[in-house]
Amino acid sequence: MEEVNFSVFVKLLRDVYEDPSLIEEKQESLVSMMDGMMASVPEGFEGMAAMIKTHISNAFKFKSPNVQKFELESGLIKLNTYCRKLGV
Repeated sequence: MEEVNFSVFVKLLRDVYEDPSLIEEKQESLVSMMDGMMASVPEGFEGMAAMIKTHISNAFKFKSPNVQKFELESGLIKLNTYCRKLGV
């Protein structure tokens, strides 16, 4: 599987966070990036990657923009931390 470009992943997530109406349009790309991230998780980071995936996946489940924003923000915070810890 292709390596995840984390800067593109973070930007896409921020775009959807800023405008939750984009969530359906960008869902396929986000799911693809999450799958790539999960396929390439380094040992010891599985739990953190799973939390990121859970938050972003939860955003797809809810119709309330407030809940979607909360889940996306939580995922973004964790994704940024994950990227810092990996040095990407």
